[in-house]
Amino acid sequence: MRNRKSNVSTSIFVGNYLDENIQKERSLIAPNPAGSNRMWRLSRALKSAGFLPYIISPACSARIKFDARIIHPARITRKNGVVIIYATALSIPYLSILFEFFSMSLLFLSLTFRKNVKITILYCYYPSTVFVGVLAKIQKIKIIEDLEDIVTPKITDWFKKNLMFSLQQAIGVTLMKISIWLADLVIIPSSKFVFNGIKNKNVLVVDGCIDVKETPRLILENGNITVLLAGMLDEEQGIELYIDTLSILNQDKHLAKKIKFHICGISLEEESLKLRLAAFNNLDITYFGFTSSMEFTSILNNADVCLVLQNPNGRNSQQKTPSKGYEYMASGKCVIVTPIGDYVNLPSNTCFLLDDYVPENIISVLSTLNDEIISKTGKNAKQFAKENWGFENVGNKIINCLNR
Repeated sequence: MRNRKSNVSTSIFVGNYLDENIQKERSLIAPNPAGSNRMWRLSRALKSAGFLPYIISPACSARIKFDARIIHPARITRKNGVVIIYATALSIPYLSILFEFFSMSLLFLSLTFRKNVKITILYCYYPSTVFVGVLAKIQKIKIIEDLEDIVTPKITDWFKKNLMFSLQQAIGVTLMKISIWLADLVIIPSSKFVFNGIKNKNVLVVDGCIDVKETPRLILENGNITVLLAGMLDEEQGIELYIDTLSILNQDKHLAKKIKFHICGISLEEESLKLRLAAFNNLDITYFGFTSSMEFTSILNNADVCLVLQNPNGRNSQQKTPSKGYEYMASGKCVIVTPIGDYVNLPSNTCFLLDDYVPENIISVLSTLNDEIISKTGKNAKQFAKENWGFENVGNKIINCLNR
């Protein structure tokens, strides 16, 4: 009988990957830019190691909007050598999650029937992702758990948080433990990772995984510096520190006139945030809100300095490392970063590491910057990124660690 399988070694990344088109088509409320970028970049790293990379995504959520069509058909797209398949989805809120188990399982099994699947990567621990991991285990396919987010349930949550949050934490920690148990290799984003459940596992730190591109170096316009803050705009990611910094600068007209502030990303309190920013009448602030990938690339290209302000004392300070900083450094930007994750171990000439989580430290750095310092720091950052976080480098690390 003729063998139907391809001989090419294939990897399948399982997770809720989204792009702007599928999000709009299926009326999905919450985008997933950080997770989607991580999945695509690790897939590109495996491509550099000789694999044919697939990403399969439910492109769904419990809060999906009802659609008269009831069923959203599967979609296939490609991005720079990575094949992305969006599973068929049911457009009925909450029932959509039950249907997701069926559609994702069918999609995964059809690929394993036709392709020579050697590796399955699970992004975090969504219910359907964990279920697909069980199917991979049954087929004796090697499993990698990309443990980007950690569930840290606390007894006090049941008294201080709403019931849904507490239930999600309880279910999430169970799914997380199952996904770790299934895995032959657990990828974590920082050596600072604090979690007892991975102590006896095969673990690999992949902090940065970036496509290091040649980008033109901007010359400061009239000596003015454009400073960018992007990502999740909440307290955990430093929005309060940022606001406090602007408040002080608003009183320093001499320094304020030399700086342009650009801010973009997701805020759950957007209207309130815009009002707070508008109060700083002595500052040049442009608020973009949530942007597409293409729009963000343009904004980033026009920035001179980028801020990474995750709270080192926050709830997730020991489990999450903001990936935006790696993207900024790979783009040759001058980065100001809080002492979080593996950023504390970076060479001192590649970024500005804040000693304390206070606005005065940010202002102190900004006041010393000029074109020469920004250019030199960005150049060092890009070179470091190229040597340590390039796709080929990361891909080889993953394969070597998986096979040891």
